[in-house]
Amino acid sequence: MKICFIVGAFPMMKCGVGDYTSKLAEELAKDGNEIHIITSERASSESKSLNVHNIVKEWKFSALKPILNELKKIQPDVVNIQYPSDEYYRRTVSVLPILIKRKIKCKVTITVHEYDYFNLNENRLKDKIRLYLNFCKLDKIITVEEKFIPRIKKDYSKANIAYIPISSNIPRNKAKAEDLENIRKKYELEGKKVLSYFGFAVPVKGIEYLLKCVQKLDDDVKLLFINHLDENNEYHKTLLDLIKELKIEEKVAITGFIDDAEDVANLLEASDICVLPFVNGLKKSNGSFLAAYNQKIKIITTSNKEEVEEKGIYYVKPNQEQELLEKIQYALEKEEEIDRDILTWDNVVKSYLESFNEVM
Repeated sequence: MKICFIVGAFPMMKCGVGDYTSKLAEELAKDGNEIHIITSERASSESKSLNVHNIVKEWKFSALKPILNELKKIQPDVVNIQYPSDEYYRRTVSVLPILIKRKIKCKVTITVHEYDYFNLNENRLKDKIRLYLNFCKLDKIITVEEKFIPRIKKDYSKANIAYIPISSNIPRNKAKAEDLENIRKKYELEGKKVLSYFGFAVPVKGIEYLLKCVQKLDDDVKLLFINHLDENNEYHKTLLDLIKELKIEEKVAITGFIDDAEDVANLLEASDICVLPFVNGLKKSNGSFLAAYNQKIKIITTSNKEEVEEKGIYYVKPNQEQELLEKIQYALEKEEEIDRDILTWDNVVKSYLESFNEVM
């Protein structure tokens, strides 16, 4: 099958949706499909198994003609638009399905990663029109969150929807004990109880709560921060200043940006608990959560619901520093073996191909 993905960001651009699309495309290519990617100029075009068309300077109406011209050359069996992206100008993407159906005459699908972003104000007429334009010509809507299905059907009752859960881009750790010991030596974690945080440092991640908890924990507890903090980034500088203010420089090890998935898996496995205190609560499709879920470690995260704790996963209410602190202390003391069943990319690829074949 000849499949073309349209995505706002793609490696080496930093974007969770771009990373997801890259992994999905690579796995589909392994299965013998011809894969094309239409993406931003800033993306890398170096791929042995994928045809990367990094042709879009800005995702405005001026981009429509180049995208359609490229699709005419490719002549795909099916187009899949990955949504959302910080790169997109939303009205442009809304008219793409109609134009592709009219000009290219192929099947058009969309993968919705975030419906709150997609449907910013469902009471405004122009947003409802934008939604209708997007949905009315789609052959299939794929969502990575089951909870989006009733909301999509409410906005467009005729929607043909498939739910395909996300598998993490980060594999299950395969490091030997000595490799994990080397990680602990490198980041001065020996003899410590290790908390980890993995993910982009942005305000909705609740990192301030975690840092304040680290200050109140015993000196034998250390935080492994798996990503970079840049002095030139305003929010990152706020976090760096908070670390100094709390006087926990010796209790926090910052790895810098890690672009190798296996290295991330090893770093997570070298910790005892991954702590993800999302301000708005966990979304089960969150890449940081899935990366930690794939490892044999405990996870503490946030939820607005009454979640059942299982398989070493603990929940607290968002924005509750004291509750988070108490849960960390509890989990550090609790002895348990963690071995979870994980969703593989084979499952994801199979589901995508079933959806594409159905519309074909």
